Amino acid sequence: MGQKDPRQIQAELAMPFAPEDLEWRLQKVVEAKELGIAVPYVTNRAIMGRLDDVVGPENWYNEFKPWHGAGGKEAQLCGLSIRYGDGFITKWDGAENSDIEPVKGGLSDSMKRAAVQWGIGRVLYNMDVVFVNVEKQGKTWYIKKDQQEKLDYQYLKMLGKLGLTPAPAGGLRTQAEPEGGEDRQSPEGAVQDKPAGQPEKDNITYLIRNLRVNKGIQSVNTQLVLESSKKERIDAFVRGEHSELAVGVTLTDVELELKQSDTIVYYMLEKYKVADARRKAA
Repeated sequence: MGQKDPRQIQAELAMPFAPEDLEWRLQKVVEAKELGIAVPYVTNRAIMGRLDDVVGPENWYNEFKPWHGAGGKEAQLCGLSIRYGDGFITKWDGAENSDIEPVKGGLSDSMKRAAVQWGIGRVLYNMDVVFVNVEKQGKTWYIKKDQQEKLDYQYLKMLGKLGLTPAPAGGLRTQAEPEGGEDRQSPEGAVQDKPAGQPEKDNITYLIRNLRVNKGIQSVNTQLVLESSKKERIDAFVRGEHSELAVGVTLTDVELELKQSDTIVYYMLEKYKVADARRKAA
């Protein structure tokens, strides 16, 4: 950390992030008006970059612990430790497991909250309510893609009122993107490395080897383990609960879309046809 004193470290950690280093999520939806309230979060990539820049990668670490509330949803705790002098100081916070990739989502969100304990991204608590246009896909509501410019403007307007200037972008939405741009619902940037078991683009069939329905407070999704006719297995999600999907069912005309949300990469099953009636998996 060189000659930095605690006050300097605190000030540098708390510097506002560039709009490109934020992700926005829906907090509430007014279905009748197709409007939602969007709230910003700093991405984990930006948090890690900030810690590396301010204190050095050798002077911080995180650790996670599972936590089970009394009758509540499973959650993850994150302890974020930073070296001060000859020792480390740790601050803890936690988050419930998410509806998609539950444990990974809990780990990611708990780290965001632990970072706030150190002042990282705490300025976001000054944001006024931001209404955005939303659309429904399956049983889940999403922020419309054309709302990103509005969200960036509202964030910069808030910083201006406080007399603050954002730090340079960490290269998330500024990274190279495919022509036409990346889906703004996941503003963390272009996907570079696809998960293992990347599906082929040919019109091949997929057998459902495993299935689990995840029911959250605001959304429902179905988690699938698919095996292609080439014996390749992939994990995928489909929005909502579908009675025609079951272990042993074969799917054709499958369209799988790769999604990236902060540190999580996964496939969404966008389209499919059921090829045959339910049968037991071999």
